[in-house]
Amino acid sequence: MQTYLPTKQELDQAIKQAVSEAVQEVLPVLIRKATAKEFLTKEELQELTGWSARTLQNLRDTRQIPFSQHGKKILYPYDGIMQFLKDNHIKPLK
Repeated sequence: MQTYLPTKQELDQAIKQAVSEAVQEVLPVLIRKATAKEFLTKEELQELTGWSARTLQNLRDTRQIPFSQHGKKILYPYDGIMQFLKDNHIKPLK
């Protein structure tokens, strides 16, 4: 059995590549979480999804999406909306 000992340069390069790949994978998620609002207004949700006001009302009335209401003010939890979108994602045939 042979043992391979990488050179310092090879080891440095492997570490740099691994760290770079990890940062590229994790950093966008961390930035989104750090800058995300916990709740969205109707306008923010419409901009995010492209849904009309009527569609939002229908999704609320049929209790398909989560929301909080105090008086006339309605807010939508970001995480709940993302979960709704994931749960209703349709995968392509191929």
